[in-house]
Amino acid sequence: MCLLAKSPSKLFRALLILIFLSSISLFINSSAFAVTSVSADAKSDELAKGGKEADSLLKWKASLDNQSQSVLDSWVGSRPCNWDGVTCDSSGSITNLSLINLGLRGTLHSFNFSCFPNLLSLDISNNSLHGTLPSHILNLSKITSLNLSINHLTGNIPYEIGMISSLSELYLSLNNLTGLIPTSITNLRNLSILYLWGNKLSGSVPLEIGFLKSLKFLALSSNVLSGPIPPSIGKLRELSILSLFDNKLSGSIPLEIGMLSSLSELYLEKNELTGSIPTSMINLKNLSILYLWGNKLSGSIPSKIGFLKCLKKLDLSSNAMSGPIPPSIENLRELSILSLFDNKLSGSIPLEIGMLSSLSELYLEKNELTGSIPTSMINLKNLSILYLWGNKLSGSIPSKIGFLKCLKKLDLSSNAMSGPIPPSIGNLRELSILSLFDNKLSGSIPLEIGMLSSLSELYLEKNELTGSIPTSMINLKNLSILYLWGNKLSGSIPSKIGFLKCLKKLDLSSNAMSGPIPPSIGNLRELSILSLFDNKLSGSIPLEIGMLSSLSELYLEKNELTGSIPTSMINLKNLSILYLWGNKLSGSIPSKIGFLKCLKKLDLSSNAMSGPIPPSIGNLRELSILSLSDNKLSGSIPLEIGMLSSLSELYLEKNELTGSIPTSMMNLKNLSILYLWGNKLSGSIPSELGFLKSLKNLTCQVMLCPDQSLLPLET
Repeated sequence: MCLLAKSPSKLFRALLILIFLSSISLFINSSAFAVTSVSADAKSDELAKGGKEADSLLKWKASLDNQSQSVLDSWVGSRPCNWDGVTCDSSGSITNLSLINLGLRGTLHSFNFSCFPNLLSLDISNNSLHGTLPSHILNLSKITSLNLSINHLTGNIPYEIGMISSLSELYLSLNNLTGLIPTSITNLRNLSILYLWGNKLSGSVPLEIGFLKSLKFLALSSNVLSGPIPPSIGKLRELSILSLFDNKLSGSIPLEIGMLSSLSELYLEKNELTGSIPTSMINLKNLSILYLWGNKLSGSIPSKIGFLKCLKKLDLSSNAMSGPIPPSIENLRELSILSLFDNKLSGSIPLEIGMLSSLSELYLEKNELTGSIPTSMINLKNLSILYLWGNKLSGSIPSKIGFLKCLKKLDLSSNAMSGPIPPSIGNLRELSILSLFDNKLSGSIPLEIGMLSSLSELYLEKNELTGSIPTSMINLKNLSILYLWGNKLSGSIPSKIGFLKCLKKLDLSSNAMSGPIPPSIGNLRELSILSLFDNKLSGSIPLEIGMLSSLSELYLEKNELTGSIPTSMINLKNLSILYLWGNKLSGSIPSKIGFLKCLKKLDLSSNAMSGPIPPSIGNLRELSILSLSDNKLSGSIPLEIGMLSSLSELYLEKNELTGSIPTSMMNLKNLSILYLWGNKLSGSIPSELGFLKSLKNLTCQVMLCPDQSLLPLET
């Protein structure tokens, strides 16, 4: 009854509200269904796309060897975005694939590049991929960076690589790629980095290389490229690094290279470039490294080289450049390395070189430089290496050389320098190598040299040094090489020489040294070469010499040594050369001489040795030269001498040997010289000697007879 009491208009309004609410509910439900449907479709597309890319990667993984597959153990299922080395975009498509240094072995032939439409970067560098670079790589339509360097890829670079227009970085270095650089590569107008170095590419640098106007880094070094550097290279105005070294490039350096206004590093070394350095290069205001060494460049160093004020490293060595070092070099205040060695540079070292305050390494060796070392060089406070050897420098070593306290290597050898070694040299506490040999230096070795606590190599040979070896030298605890030969040194070998326990090579030969060989020499357990020949050393060879277990060469000839050869010498198992000739040694040859199985040269001649040649000598199978001449050896030539299969020269003349020539000598197939004259040999010359086809001048008068006035031995 109450409902009927309401007016018709109110009933109508209630009905409308009910219909409206029903419509809203229906709309919400249908919208929710539509959204759910769209979301499901998107997820379905994402899974399909990811699944396609995943399938492609899994197929490639399956083509790799077992070890490589185990490295990629996270690659399972159909969602690659969670795999190691894989990066995806928001839609689940792979954009980056980074598989660096994983030891992967296999090829790229099963890699379906067309399945990765959104791949921007592919880096599989530093692995063990082999085979060729497949042409279908062009299907990487969006890729900007491709890095396959440090693998074992072979064959040509495919022409199709020039069709990947999006490419900005291409790294194919350190592979085994062959053939030409495809000209199609010059179509890659977005390319900023092109690294093809360390392959076996041949042919010429593409003439159209200048089309790559976005290039910032170009490295074609360490290939076998030939022909000229194309002038179009001057169009690469963005180029920062140009590396063409270690090829067979010829012709002159193009003038256009001076147009590379952004260039900071230029590497053209180890080619066959000719002509002079173009003056246009002084326009390269940003150049910090210029390497032109190892070519055939001629002419002079550009007089305006000093315009390159950003230069830090300049190397023009091993060319045929002539003329002076230009004074403008003083403007290169950033220069840390200057290398001009092995040219034909003449004139004096310019005073201005002392202005190079940043210089740490200076190489001027093997030129024709004259005059004295400029005193301005003592201003080079950062200098660690100074090589001036092999010139025609005269005058004395600067007295203030000790100001160069950072010096680690100093080589002034093979010049015409005179005067004393300055005492200030003792201030060079960082010095590891000091080489002053082959000059005309005089005076004594300064005591201060013993202050060079870092010194490992000291070369003072072939000078006119006098006086004795300073005892302060025993402080050089790191010294491994000491060469003082060919001077006029006198006095005795320091008794504490054994303190130099790091010595590997000791040469005091061709001086006027006297006295005994000190027993402490036995402490030099690292010594491989000991040369004391051509002195006036006396006394016996110390027993302690047998303690030199590393010794391979021993030269004691041309002294006044007496006594017998110490039996301790048979402990020198590594000895290959033993020269004791020209002394006053007596006694017999050690019976166990055959223990020295590494001996190649044995010379005991011109002594007063007696007794037989020991049969154990037959154990010296490496021996090529055996000289026992001019002694008082007696007895017969041992049969075992025929066991010396490597012997090429045998000198037994001027002894008291008896008996017949052993037929075993016919086994000495390499023998070229046989001297037996001046003995008491009897019997006939073995006919078997005729089999020694290497033997020269087998004449009785020269080689065999005890006295040249006698008739030939019976044949």
